[in-house]
Amino acid sequence: MSGKTANHIFLIMILVLLTACSGTGPKQKAFARLEMADKAYEQGRWVEAERHYQAIIEVAPRDFYAWFRLGNAHLRQGNIEAAIHAYESSLQRDPRQPKPHHNLAEAYLLLAHRSLERAYGLTEKASYERLVVEEKLNKLQAIIYQPVSDLPSPAKGLIRY
Repeated sequence: MSGKTANHIFLIMILVLLTACSGTGPKQKAFARLEMADKAYEQGRWVEAERHYQAIIEVAPRDFYAWFRLGNAHLRQGNIEAAIHAYESSLQRDPRQPKPHHNLAEAYLLLAHRSLERAYGLTEKASYERLVVEEKLNKLQAIIYQPVSDLPSPAKGLIRY
């Protein structure tokens, strides 16, 4: 066997070995990333949690849990539109989950609240329009509340491919 042929065989063997070893890498990285995301989330480090959940979604785009938690991280940072998108994405993956439905409704209520506050600021003092907006704001504030307790972690069994 010539030296050139032996080198080719050796390179092929290395490529086959590297390809075989890479099969579990993304899944293990996703679980590690989910554990980091959940830890950041539980400690209220929303920007870090958002970054981790976004990375998980890139690896496992069909995972409802990562989309749900991403929505919560967005909402906690006041990014209501991004939260709505994430909750809707979570529900596209698993519409039977009650918490994304709840938090989606809450995000829409917060969006309505923000819009009513803007309307209130634009109306003239002592006007009928201002009184109507103020009444709606008061009603809406009475029904907006903190999200229900979140889904449990650890990550085992939560990532779906």
